[in-house]
Amino acid sequence: MKDTQENRTHKITFRLNEREVKFLDEFSKSAGISRSDTLRNLIRKIQGDASIIKTDKLLKTLNELAAEQGRVNNNINQLAKHANQYSKVEDMDPKVFARFNSLLATYLDYQEDMNRTFRKIYKSLS
Repeated sequence: MKDTQENRTHKITFRLNEREVKFLDEFSKSAGISRSDTLRNLIRKIQGDASIIKTDKLLKTLNELAAEQGRVNNNINQLAKHANQYSKVEDMDPKVFARFNSLLATYLDYQEDMNRTFRKIYKSLS
């Protein structure tokens, strides 16, 4: 470790507000290391894993995905209700079945997309 300390020739100064410095101090204390080591460890972590997640963007995307899934589910439920109102199968309009099958295919596509998205999220968080 002496080699890396001898190579540290740059001093960086920056300001934190009260909440930030309290967090840094508490985190450093709980880890049993200095403020400087905490920040160095953070830099090393970022260097090793450049995929930093912006949680606000992630949450917005998940919210949009859930809203779209809700719309698809609502359409499928409306068609199923409509189809169930007929007492005889032969009285049903074939367009209802075609539309239902179309929406069901869309639903399955969205479900597959959501599963892929959730796998990507899981991989990026682990």
